[in-house]
Amino acid sequence: MSQPSFKPRTIAIVGLGLMGGSLAAACRAKFPRSRILGISRSASSRRIALRKKWVHTASRELKDSARADIVIVCTPVNVLKYLLGKIDSSARPGTIVTDVGSIKGEIVRWAAKKKFKNIQFVGAHPMAGSHVRGIEAACEKLYQNSLIFVIRSPGTSEKSIARVKSFWRFLGGRVIEVTCEKHDLIVSRISHLPHALAVCLMLSVPPQSLDFSAQGFRDTTRIAQGHPSLWGPIFLENRRKVFESLSRFERVIKQFKKALNRKQGALLWRMLAEASKRRRNISSKNASI
Repeated sequence: MSQPSFKPRTIAIVGLGLMGGSLAAACRAKFPRSRILGISRSASSRRIALRKKWVHTASRELKDSARADIVIVCTPVNVLKYLLGKIDSSARPGTIVTDVGSIKGEIVRWAAKKKFKNIQFVGAHPMAGSHVRGIEAACEKLYQNSLIFVIRSPGTSEKSIARVKSFWRFLGGRVIEVTCEKHDLIVSRISHLPHALAVCLMLSVPPQSLDFSAQGFRDTTRIAQGHPSLWGPIFLENRRKVFESLSRFERVIKQFKKALNRKQGALLWRMLAEASKRRRNISSKNASI
């Protein structure tokens, strides 16, 4: 792999859960000459990050990120505005701040109006993660080959955007630049909708039947294990686009019910065949992004 065009001397990671812990591990491996600072309110997470040597120093104080060249916020989306404001108040002029949140429209529009004094905010969203929480589940390879959305924010310099792209590419991500509106629409369809459906599927099956579930059911509903503190804010902040995606799904469900109710074998066969075809084509399409 070629050397990155952006070589930060100090990298600060705010939040040391699954995403932040994995990022710290990846940064320590990929940027051996950079100093990695982990910031977390959890003493346990700080101890683990230090013990595993994923960070050089760990702190619970957000103001300690002031020494960083780039700050990556790895927290639930509902606290991002607060954290960006606090980071801006102590950062050096020109400090790059990015994030890993799965909602971009609201934060990008807010940041454009905020007119930060010191930071350059570039929203990002790695399509990586797990239903498992905490730094205990962190993995150095989590972001390897993951699709990374980078958002062009109004007022953000081209240099800052280029540096964030370079950062994620060097960690092994496949970077694609999109608008915040396009991002939120895409993830409402391929991330938020599936999670909502997994939740509803779990709630629609009587508890007495769950003991008989096999691998197919468990695979389909795995993501329903996601924690409410993470997914609640995601659904609420992207509620309009999630609602649109749910409405689209309802139309397909009605068609499927119609095929069953009226014994329309030809329609049912076409739906099954088209779904199978689209699913088989996913991997080949992803490879060309």
